[in-house]
Amino acid sequence: MSEKIQEIKAATHLREKPLFFSFAVQREYPNKEIRILIRWKRCFLALLLLSIIGWTALTSTLYFILKYKQNIETVTLTNALLLQRSEIRRKIGDYNIQESTKTSNYRDATRLWHFGVARSPGNLKGRRLIAEDYELIRKRPAIAADYLIEGLKHGGLEDAEYVKRLIQVLLRNQMDEKIQEIADTYLPKEPQLTEINRLLALGAASAYYHRGGFDLAEDYLINYNLMELVDGLLISSRISWDRGNRTAAIVKLEQTLNRFPKSDLLLAQLSTYYRETGDMDKARRFALLRNIENSSSHRPKLALLYLYEQTADNERLETEIERMFEQFGTDKDALTEFSNFAAKTGNVSLAKRIQQHALENEFDVGVFALLFLEAHIFNRDYVQALNLMEGLVEEKAEWLTKYWSVFNGLRSIAAFETKRPDLGEVYLQNFLKETRQTPYNYLNLANQFFTTERLSQAREVLTVAYRQFPKNQKILAELIKVELDLGNTEKLSELLNRLLKMRRPSVDLLTKAYQKLSSDRFIFTQNRSTLLLQIRAILRENDKSQSLLETSL
Repeated sequence: MSEKIQEIKAATHLREKPLFFSFAVQREYPNKEIRILIRWKRCFLALLLLSIIGWTALTSTLYFILKYKQNIETVTLTNALLLQRSEIRRKIGDYNIQESTKTSNYRDATRLWHFGVARSPGNLKGRRLIAEDYELIRKRPAIAADYLIEGLKHGGLEDAEYVKRLIQVLLRNQMDEKIQEIADTYLPKEPQLTEINRLLALGAASAYYHRGGFDLAEDYLINYNLMELVDGLLISSRISWDRGNRTAAIVKLEQTLNRFPKSDLLLAQLSTYYRETGDMDKARRFALLRNIENSSSHRPKLALLYLYEQTADNERLETEIERMFEQFGTDKDALTEFSNFAAKTGNVSLAKRIQQHALENEFDVGVFALLFLEAHIFNRDYVQALNLMEGLVEEKAEWLTKYWSVFNGLRSIAAFETKRPDLGEVYLQNFLKETRQTPYNYLNLANQFFTTERLSQAREVLTVAYRQFPKNQKILAELIKVELDLGNTEKLSELLNRLLKMRRPSVDLLTKAYQKLSSDRFIFTQNRSTLLLQIRAILRENDKSQSLLETSL
């Protein structure tokens, strides 16, 4: 029986032969039929194993390249194995910005900032760096503001320092509407006194104050308890002052001195208020207190110097000048502002002494030489100033190349005032040809032309300045002032309309504009009636101007 079973098995036995590394098999049946069968389970397992090995090899290679070749320390093996693209991209962006601080090439640094923020939108440091570049270097504050505002969506709203920087940039560039929009978007309907909310509310209060929205500004100050802060107090005080209630403005600050006894801003504002009201004793008192509380800063001491100069207190002035040399003689910034004081007060001997001091300390002598020349101009010593400048040109002083345009501006003043208008015009045109001037340079030269009653030249300088800096309110205001003095009506309507859309203009300037436009000389000014109504509405809101307005109606 067993033998028969063995015969049956032998007759039905299948012959198999492995193929393709045992992933298939060749099977021969008893009837001599041959078939090739694929082992799918084994193929699947092998493919899975190869995929795992390949993926691990690929991502591990990526990890080692990022970690050890490109030195991106924050990348983890988990990031690579799971191929977390957004996380890897963010860490590469953070690394770009970190590396930007190590390069001395500014162009390379800016490129890395942009790459970094594009890959890591939440890198707030990168956004701040880009904003500084656009605002301070490229002079395109609108783009700087956009970068910072976009950062609010990427964690910026949780960073108090970032929000503070954003508000500062917007206020500095008079983008008050953007601050108001941010406050409307991010502040809750019911006030919540968090640090971020109070920063936004303080920014909104400042923005509304600058635009004349006193009631709305006070709403923010009250709702967010901002009167507990120095900045909030100052806004509230200035609102009272601008509304004509000078006593209330001063009392608000004096009553809080015990809370902020060392606040430089508070003491400086009180000194300014008393100086404007004519109470020079109290103005000096707060200026002295400011010096005591902030003795390490040169600015309180400079404010005191201007006060002593204004009140002709020469004995104290000389004493403070000596202290200034002793305490800040090796501080370049302090010495520069000290020299500017000497120039603006026409103190030629002091300007010369500061210039020599700067030379001994190996500071950039060009700045101090210019201020020494400017001191001659303010002292109306035009002949000596022109002789000195011609001597510098003959000597080919090394610093002249760097400050050539500003130097020509001073030469222009001196030439006009020594009865050499041909040379004055040549020097003036040399000044105006340089398009890389600062607003200060234009305003400073225009002011000197105002002082010497050369309105046509002042207008020429301010026209070029306005073309270069159309959003600079000070330049625009000074241009309107000279146009009114000269009786020019051609562009007056356009300029006034632009000014009225900016922060609250000077009440004195608006009063002057109203009085001039009301006269027959300006009867053909475009949109004259509309302008008069707009200016009148603004003046009526200001108690300070009411009496002047009533006398001109």
